Amino acid sequence: MLIAIPFLTKNKPMTENEKYLKEAQTRVKEFETEMEAERLREASMALENVNLAQEYDSKTRSRLRKDCLYLWLTLLQLLDQHIDPKFNADDLPTNLVQPPSLSNGVVLRPGADPAKIDDPKLRAEYEKAIAENRAKAENYRLQTQLRRLNESIPPKAEEFIRNSYSSAASDQEELKTAIEKIITKPERKEDLSKLLKPLES
Repeated sequence: MLIAIPFLTKNKPMTENEKYLKEAQTRVKEFETEMEAERLREASMALENVNLAQEYDSKTRSRLRKDCLYLWLTLLQLLDQHIDPKFNADDLPTNLVQPPSLSNGVVLRPGADPAKIDDPKLRAEYEKAIAENRAKAENYRLQTQLRRLNESIPPKAEEFIRNSYSSAASDQEELKTAIEKIITKPERKEDLSKLLKPLES
């Protein structure tokens, strides 16, 4: 999913803006391997630090603006890709899993060590239940965090677009092409398309 950014392969010293862009791209890569929502928040913070007004060379400014756009849209695409529409916030994971009742009638406390269960079949079932609950807790945390980010990141991406793209035909074409290329969710595409401006005549 990650969009390659050309300046990262060059050997010349990076500007402050390029450092922020590189940091944002690194955080996106980390999210894709770690599935840790915090990385997306860090990526958005790095992108917010990019100041295109500092770039006096118009070619450099245009390139950085396009790179920023692609990364902002990539963040939106990742949110759409990983937010589960079927997620139920009321379906909470349990803190501790209740072990099965033992054949001798003993009932262990929730969260007991599986090694205390002699029966291999019961122990395997209990270990599976623990693993499933752990995965459910991880997913619950991820989905909750992604939903929060989906409230904070899109307005920032939209603000960047509004502030950085004029109604000039070349600007609007670049914006439209990027949206078409990166965004797949129809609702997101529709929202972003509303930011397209009528072309200057």
